Amino acid sequence: MKKEILKKIEVLESGKLILILENKGQSYYQFVYREAAGVYWNPSLNGFISTEPKDWSYSKWFSHIVEVVNKTGIQLALSDNTEWIGLDSSDKEIILTEYSDQS
Repeated sequence: MKKEILKKIEVLESGKLILILENKGQSYYQFVYREAAGVYWNPSLNGFISTEPKDWSYSKWFSHIVEVVNKTGIQLALSDNTEWIGLDSSDKEIILTEYSDQS
């Protein structure tokens, strides 16, 4: 499994959540859409992005993106340097609690 470090977790103006990688990713990351789970690769932003948020919290979207991407053989990991933009403290705390030990 390929491990990718998350550079940034950001809520975009559109309301979508994006998980931006430290590196530029790989061209085959685009095939994550084949999981048909509302997660896509955005090559210009170097990140995995959600569809419209629906009624999910951003922590739920984060978990969903991580699980879908994991099915494609890519492990997303937080680091001490991961930037958090636009998430409220409760979503950030949930993510940190669930995923900090997986870095």
